[in-house]
Amino acid sequence: MSGAVLVTDARKTFVASRRLFGGGTPVHAVDGVSFSIAPGRVLGIAGESGSGKSTLANLLVGLELPSGGEIAIGGRPLGRKPNADFRRSVQMVFQDPFGSINPRFTVGRTVEEPLLIHGLGSEAERHARAIAALEEAELRPGAAFMERFPHELSGGQRQRVAIARAIVLRPRLLVADEPVSMLDVSVRAGILRLLNRLVHESEMAMVFITHDLSIVASVCDELAVMYRGRFVEHGPVRAVLQKPRHPYTRALIAAVPVPDPTVPPTPLPAKLMSGGAPVAGGCRFAPRCGSAIAACETVDPVLEEAQPGHRVACIRHREIAQ
Repeated sequence: MSGAVLVTDARKTFVASRRLFGGGTPVHAVDGVSFSIAPGRVLGIAGESGSGKSTLANLLVGLELPSGGEIAIGGRPLGRKPNADFRRSVQMVFQDPFGSINPRFTVGRTVEEPLLIHGLGSEAERHARAIAALEEAELRPGAAFMERFPHELSGGQRQRVAIARAIVLRPRLLVADEPVSMLDVSVRAGILRLLNRLVHESEMAMVFITHDLSIVASVCDELAVMYRGRFVEHGPVRAVLQKPRHPYTRALIAAVPVPDPTVPPTPLPAKLMSGGAPVAGGCRFAPRCGSAIAACETVDPVLEEAQPGHRVACIRHREIAQ
């Protein structure tokens, strides 16, 4: 599949609490993640803050280099240093539309900047492509926005400018890192519809990172739930949401508020087992898991197929599903 995104055993390790004479504690922010996405498909990645979602996003776009594993987009491997071809093939929409755009640049210059950096087209061609990208991002007429500055735009319009900047290079992969979390509720649905339409019309793949499970079904084809650097559940989005197999996924879904003031959300489980940290070689979720048994302290589960296309990393997933 020439246009596919393929991630194989991706890893990223940081060193925390570095001492004066070396050493320090390794932090496995991404710890052996593998997946593939076909063109025109959307993979959602969900989890709490600190689960490794944004680090994985940075690996996909080359802002961080992996400590191990391989990332290839459209058959182009990331390698030790992203080259121009790789950077053109993947673009990112950041969480904060107020901080991701240079306030001193006009909208036109912001959207044209990727074309200028990659030396694509004449000045007139770059201008025309920027207008077309703005209109694809539903800022119409695009020419009317070219000379505006970010302070003249609403939050939703700024995020659309960021989306236009991301798609002007016609990437194979779009990484959207919590793209609606800082927007008013009234404009979120429009941004989500826009991203969904762009993916299917342009046949690019998208990784949609979020901590809000209430929106993934409207955007994603597949859902991966991430915990402490690993995928603990991965499958078709409706299968994961309607019949979750992992205790962590079930806890995330239970914590989503419902539109009924008489039904309070269920808080995520705190540390339940003594010490609060997984035993070396054991399940990393066991200290917070109400379904944990003694074996969970010694077995580190890997993703295994529970149903066709639906994989779970839990030794008790068959019992939990019943």
